Amino acid sequence: MENIGLEIFTLNFLIKLTLALGIMILARIFINSITPSIHSACTKNNLDHHSCIMITKIMRYIINIFFGAIALQNLGLDLNMFFALFGITGIVLSYGMKDIVANFIASILILGYKYIKINDYIKTKDWQGRVIDINLRYTTIEYDNMTILIPNIVLYTNPIAIIKE
Repeated sequence: MENIGLEIFTLNFLIKLTLALGIMILARIFINSITPSIHSACTKNNLDHHSCIMITKIMRYIINIFFGAIALQNLGLDLNMFFALFGITGIVLSYGMKDIVANFIASILILGYKYIKINDYIKTKDWQGRVIDINLRYTTIEYDNMTILIPNIVLYTNPIAIIKE
């Protein structure tokens, strides 16, 4: 009988694969169980809805990475090599991604200081409009049937006027 390449599917490997999938399912259950706790903590600390959504997303990413690392380690992968590779890749990409990281940090600061909120009418050097969304990369404003996406670093580093109506 000809070998058709199924030798990787040994019983031991299938058990490890099942366990790894179980770990990822456990991660999903854990995320779904802590999401209400995160929302209640946000409510108790008077955080706006968008800040709460951002905190929830960041927590989901962290938990998925943590449980994913456990699942990969369970499959027998040496994570030290991956961590070293991610470290080197991080150094190389940090220069290319500096604007993305700057926008991410600026969004956290904007939402943390709460000086711009949803439904505020703002004016920058080039744009003005009503804030309809603040996410990790940009703030969305609307003006005269236009939707304008302003990078958060622009709002954080340049003067803006918040117009009271």
